[in-house]
Amino acid sequence: MGDLQIEALAQQCVSCGKLFKDGHMVFAAYWQKELSSFEKQVDLGLLGGNVRNTWLHFNCEKPLRTDWAMYPDIHSCIRCKKKLETSDMVQPVFQVVNPRAVNPNDFTDVGIALNERLYLVHCDCTNTQLANRSTNILVAP
Repeated sequence: MGDLQIEALAQQCVSCGKLFKDGHMVFAAYWQKELSSFEKQVDLGLLGGNVRNTWLHFNCEKPLRTDWAMYPDIHSCIRCKKKLETSDMVQPVFQVVNPRAVNPNDFTDVGIALNERLYLVHCDCTNTQLANRSTNILVAP
């Protein structure tokens, strides 16, 4: 099994509500209420504790990318196609290969299976370096 299975809270996009299908491009999102930090803690530890990610389409209007070759690309943005610079703020994007994958070690654990290839997209293609934006992460208590 060459796919990366990641637990999902739903088999549908939390933004548009459409069911995930093979080939859809998705990225992770987190509910603010589940994020927490402790006094003098310098990071959030998103991958630990009770923090569970959910998934949304990279582009809800066109979740299946057919206008370009689906090769892994960490050198250019898959949205605007511009070369990624070292100071650009980017976000990883994954391709769904099975919208309803079952963990072979625990049949009650159902999620989506993602291709192990990684794609990158600018957080904001019009402001690639997020200039004039705060660099602080705020977390509600």
